[in-house]
Amino acid sequence: MASIGKSQQRTLGKTSSLDAMEQEIHNQVQDLPAFAGELGKHDRFRNLDPSSMIFTGSGDSLASSLFAHYLSKMQSFAADPYELQLHPKVAKNKTVFITSISGRTRTNIQLARKVKGVAKKRVSITANPTSPLAKECDDVIRLRYRSPGILTSGTASFSASLLAVASLIRRLPKLDSLRTIERQAAEWARRLQVHPRGEYLFVGAGTGYALAMYAAFKIHEVLGLSAQYQHTEQLGHSQLFSLQEKSDSLLFLSPSSDKKTSEVFRVLSKSGFNAYLLKSDGRDPILGTLQVMFCLQHLALYLGRKMGLQECAFLTDKKRLALSSRLIY
Repeated sequence: MASIGKSQQRTLGKTSSLDAMEQEIHNQVQDLPAFAGELGKHDRFRNLDPSSMIFTGSGDSLASSLFAHYLSKMQSFAADPYELQLHPKVAKNKTVFITSISGRTRTNIQLARKVKGVAKKRVSITANPTSPLAKECDDVIRLRYRSPGILTSGTASFSASLLAVASLIRRLPKLDSLRTIERQAAEWARRLQVHPRGEYLFVGAGTGYALAMYAAFKIHEVLGLSAQYQHTEQLGHSQLFSLQEKSDSLLFLSPSSDKKTSEVFRVLSKSGFNAYLLKSDGRDPILGTLQVMFCLQHLALYLGRKMGLQECAFLTDKKRLALSSRLIY
């Protein structure tokens, strides 16, 4: 396991949000297998037809919803909760899974009310089983992971959400290799050389696109820097012309076999772009996703440490944090 360092030894009262993020990343090695075992005992959602499921959520939870969509080979539907609220008939006779870590996001609660009597069932995927969303829905899948009790950028909450939605699509694999995966991810992040003043673009297809969205969110939250995400196919159509060849960092994500993403990476790399390919070793698609996810989490953490940050950027801008809360809750 990668060295935890002094941050893990500090008392809770002295722990910074970046320390808390590091602690959560390390905790996943033990927490995810335990949570996967608990999910395996849920039989009330077994044998659901993927085409009868709708996944939704905001922020990281939208990324996990898109992951479910692609893991199901696009049989299940993923949507923004506000847009789904505008077209509630889409949920007719479907099971709607609404992911919200806090269970307090206003739009999610409104959606649950909007599809009541339309959807076959409304299921909240949340860490807070007594939240307003959980109370509004017909059933709850509780996310379990250790939290240091300090607000930080989502890591363990995201991985738990990934496992929860994945368990609805297919049987979860054994997670006995996470210690090695986490250590290798930390080493990968330390080796990556990115331009200190460049922007970030994460590119992927399928589950790789869902992870690209999540990766951009971590750069926003942890570093407070500009980052974007894009479908592999769409990159060459317009966004290519806005990229800065020498300074921008292009990270191509391929958690499963994806020849298109590898080919676009190869072409741009040979054309002088600062491009990197992050791919799994071809294992189970869920394991491959976790492998890439650990790398992305360690990347945000390592860059934050390298910049000398003690706190995640989103927590230091009190005015925008208050504005964000106003928009969300």
